[in-house]
Amino acid sequence: MKRQSLGERRIEKGIYQRGPCSFQVKMLFQGHALNGTFDTLAEARAFRDSKRASLALDPDAARVLKSRVRRNEIRTFTLEAALDRYAVEVTPAKKGAKVELGYIAKIKRNKLATKSFFHIGPDDIADFLKGLVRDKEGPLKGAELTDESKRKYASLLSRLYEVARKRWRMTVGNPVRDIELPRPCKPRTRRLEGDEEPRLIAALLECRNPLMAPLAQLAIQTAMRQGELLKLDWADVRLSDDHGTALLRDTKNGEDRVVPLSADAVAVLRDLPRPKRGGLVFPMTKNSVRTSWDFACRRAGIDGLRFHDLRHEATSRLFELGLDRVEAAAVTGHKTLQMLKNYTHLRAEMLAKKLNRPPQ
Repeated sequence: MKRQSLGERRIEKGIYQRGPCSFQVKMLFQGHALNGTFDTLAEARAFRDSKRASLALDPDAARVLKSRVRRNEIRTFTLEAALDRYAVEVTPAKKGAKVELGYIAKIKRNKLATKSFFHIGPDDIADFLKGLVRDKEGPLKGAELTDESKRKYASLLSRLYEVARKRWRMTVGNPVRDIELPRPCKPRTRRLEGDEEPRLIAALLECRNPLMAPLAQLAIQTAMRQGELLKLDWADVRLSDDHGTALLRDTKNGEDRVVPLSADAVAVLRDLPRPKRGGLVFPMTKNSVRTSWDFACRRAGIDGLRFHDLRHEATSRLFELGLDRVEAAAVTGHKTLQMLKNYTHLRAEMLAKKLNRPPQ
């Protein structure tokens, strides 16, 4: 409490008189010093009461009371500091931790990261997303990121604010909720057309890596993701005559999955070298797969085909073989029927043939 000066007389709470025409306001409110000198008591009261009312409505002051965050922390706790804490406490538990750390690093390089975490608003988020460009060296450096990529950054920032609210008990709004997000990209519909499959396999056989062609063939036969194929261990492969199974451990959705192997898939695996001590079926890196894939597609004259499109191809073939949605999902590992639908692109000619089949 402030010490009363000589010659001062306390009139009421926070107001002191020094002479007949000198009224001083001196008080603390939620850490704020209120000071002012006025000619009349009425003016002093009006100043005191108006300041107290404005401070009571101050969102920072409310945060101090509700979340027990000191006012200087509200000013100094930047988005960068919040991202650093999130990267330590939340990101490591995720399967895509490495990718998310890359997103976090990119956000931290932006001027948005220097702003107070509590003061970032929807306009700040919208401006950040609008200005996102590629910063990696290459021909596309400086090009604007796709809407799908921007949605991923928005999703990360939204999760960060939700963690701050629910886990860190910070009284802060989620500014991402109040912006219009970029539209999600339409699901890819690319499938192998015409003679693209034999041309692709022929080109892959000419790659330096002899495992590339079997990798692609098995992807077409099983609908496994590239990451699942690269983690597949011989110890988890069971072959019996013209059928078999492959156990995929800790898949993208966090669960193990047993994939049935057709006769063609079994034939591919039987032709591969199998070390006596076991190990990975495809001991190769994602970078080596990408390099060989790009080479093969150029050599085969195939445009716009990604390795992941083979999963679309395989999933669509499951339905064309007559499997129902539950059976197909058991093979592909899709958790929802909507995701399964996004990966399914039936050929019109196949449907036409079914329509012409005589009733059983």
